[in-house]
This record gives sequence, structure tokens and C-alpha cells, in this order.
Amino acid sequence: MKKFLAVFAVLAIVAISSAAMAEITMGGSYDIRSRAFDNLNMTKNTSAVDSGDARDTQNRIRIDVNAKAGDNLKGKLQLEHDFGSAFSDWGAHENYSTSSLPSSGTDRREGLGFREAWMQFDLPGIPVNIKAGHQLLQLGNGWFFRSQHYGTDAWVVTNVTGKNTIGFVNLKISEGQTYSATTTMTSNITSTNIASSDDVDAYVLLDVFKINDTNAVGIDITSIRDRRSALATPGSETDLMNLGLNYNGKVGPLALKAQVDIQSGKAKDVAPGVDSKFKGNQIVIEGSMPMDALTLKFWLARGSGDDANSTSPDTKEMQTVMDIDPHYTFLYEYKTITAAGRRNSGFANTTALGLGAMFAASKNLSVGGNLWYLKATEKTNVAGNFGTNFAYGAPDDAIGYEIDLMLNWKLYDNLTWNWVAGYFAPGDVYKGTYTPTGQEAGTEATTGIQGILSYKF
Repeated sequence: MKKFLAVFAVLAIVAISSAAMAEITMGGSYDIRSRAFDNLNMTKNTSAVDSGDARDTQNRIRIDVNAKAGDNLKGKLQLEHDFGSAFSDWGAHENYSTSSLPSSGTDRREGLGFREAWMQFDLPGIPVNIKAGHQLLQLGNGWFFRSQHYGTDAWVVTNVTGKNTIGFVNLKISEGQTYSATTTMTSNITSTNIASSDDVDAYVLLDVFKINDTNAVGIDITSIRDRRSALATPGSETDLMNLGLNYNGKVGPLALKAQVDIQSGKAKDVAPGVDSKFKGNQIVIEGSMPMDALTLKFWLARGSGDDANSTSPDTKEMQTVMDIDPHYTFLYEYKTITAAGRRNSGFANTTALGLGAMFAASKNLSVGGNLWYLKATEKTNVAGNFGTNFAYGAPDDAIGYEIDLMLNWKLYDNLTWNWVAGYFAPGDVYKGTYTPTGQEAGTEATTGIQGILSYKF
């Protein structure tokens, strides 16, 4: 906490001393998150089986400093106190002595970092705007690339001419990270090469055209170059191209969003003399319609997957780069393993139908829920992804269904307390065995509840 207060004091001094040069505004938020999850491994909890229960109370602190110097220059710093996942567990900062009574709480562990740190300006005499630094980004409607949680280091260069905006983005996905030799992006090729360390960069050319005040279309072409030799021998590269088309607008009273992504490129030398071509694709349609106090919503989505029985080295599964926030379901994509074999994978190897409603019961209270029906686009089994004691079962396309209930409570203008509770009933995609006991795995429902008390100032 001393480190946090010291940094806060420095920011305050900088803000005061800069007041004559720029317009400075400060703000922030303090959030407390309470969570409880049961059966994240979808297996009956016994003394011999870990079913993946989790309970915690956490907090998050953010401090914003916004600076504006005239109409053409501004910047932002957002300092976040986190402990690995933005929220830090209550009690995790204390490391008391082992005596019968706590001493003074020595060795208090802190995590401080900048969630945002960027400058934005117009080039003098040239209709070009540049935003550079650590910033929150997404492409299109955020179903291929989304970095809204921790942010990404990037250059964003744009030109606005009438209703059209053209832009170029250069972003760093990772720098000097090591890729494990046992990890592969394809489901049909197993890499046995040694691990390597290098960068992952992305380059984006985009265009957005505003048809009218309520409708806009966009296109983005992204090239991701993975120099870590993720699938190949050291020195080889993986190149992924993503063509994205998106629409945002209104059709009568219906607010509609749509996104289509088509992928190409290849990973070199996934096996001696063999390349893996990327052939992923997805379509995501979202709609909402307000009807007085009631708002109805729907989602239709399909992301391609890899056929578990295929011998082709090509990667047909939709490749996504997503942050760690919930993107559509509270449990399936956020806390469990998806049909793509990981968390936070968007609609990779997932076909989804979602129906939802939100009702404003009063000025300060809204309640609602979403129902999701989920299938694997290509048959798979992910039971073994829960841990070393879990064994895979037969491939299937039944992911299951999920019910999420929401309650949003506005206590004051600056204070909200929002809750979500979920129930996920797994299908045979998760069915397997727990090897020490021979118990059937992946058949028990997963449940969870989360409340976030948020004060913004």
C-alpha cells in the first residue's frame, strides 16, 4: 500500500504542476467482487475428486489522469492495482508471521501497473490523427481481436474524410515470450520441437464508412506474425491473415450488429516438410430491441472448428485473440473449458444461439436473463483439459446449455451493485473419466454467482 500511495502522490503532484499547461481531470474507481463457483470441472465432488470449486472476495483500484492541451492534443494514464487478474484477493496482501497472533503484516505484496498510458494528437496541417501507447482496443465488434481488459501497446493512425475513416494499426501482442514445446495451435499435428522465445506482432489496415447517423459498415485486414516458432522448428514463422467485415446500425427499432471473419496464412514446418494452412471462419449476429421497460436480445454465432477424425495438417478452427473478460456466457466461455479446449476463446469451434431479456423494474433496478444453446461446430472432447487426472472421452458435438440471470442495482449515481448467477448443464463434449477412481467426469452441472460493488469517482 505504501508503494501505491507513493505513486498516487506523484500523480497528484504532476497534475497540480501541469495545471497551467493542460486541462487535467482525475477520477477512478474502487470495485469489490464476490464470487462462488461450483463444479468447474463438471465432476461430482467426493473426497477423491477435485470438482473445481472456487470462492473468493476481491478488490480492484483504478486511478485515472486525463490531460487535454487544446483541441488537438490529449493523453491518459490509468493506474491499476492488480494481482495477476486485475482483481486481488482479500487477504492476499498480508504475509503475517507464523506466531500465534499476527504481527504487523510484513512483506505486503502489491501489484501496480498501467492499464492505459497513451497520447493522442493531430499532425499539424495534415488530416491525420495518431494515438500511441498502451490502450484498449478491439477490431470490428470484438469477436476476433479484443483487448479491453489489460490493454495493448499500439500505434493507431487514422484519417477521417467526410463519412469515411481509414486507419492503420501496429500492435504488439507479446514481446520475447517463450512458446512451450508441448503446445500446438492445431488439433491434428503434435509438435515435438523445442520451445523458442520471440515476438508476436500484428498489423491492421481498416476502413469504416458511416452510411448515416445510425448505420456504419467496416472492413479490417489483419496480419499476425508469430516469430516464436510456435508450431515449427526454431527460426520458422507462423503467419495468420484475418479478413473481417462488420456492421453496426438500426433496422427500424432493432439495433443490429454483425461480424464475419475469414482466415488464411500458414504455420511453417509443423512436421518435416509439412505446413499447416489456416482456414478458420466465423459469423456473429447480435440484436437488441427496446420495448418500453423491456429489452429483448438475441445472438446467433458460428465459429469453425477442427474435425477430430481428420488427418489434414490444416487448421480449420477459428483463431481468436481475446482478453480475459466474459464475452457472452458467464460460465461456458469465461470459467470452464470451451469446445476449442481453452478459456476466453470466443466462438472458436462453437455454434451458439442466445436469447435474452432485461426489464427495468424501476429507475434504479433492472433484472433479466439469457438462455444459451451451445454445440461444437466439429465434434470434440475436452475432458482431458481439466487436468492430468482426467481422461478424454469420445468426440461429440453436444456442449450443453446455460442460463444466466442478472440483477443490476444502482444505489447512487456513482455506486452500483451488479449481480450475475449462472447454471451450465454440460453435454457429451465434456464426458470422460477421472482416472484415480474411474469416476465418470464431465457430467455434473456447473454453477456460479458473482457480485461487483463498484464506486466510481
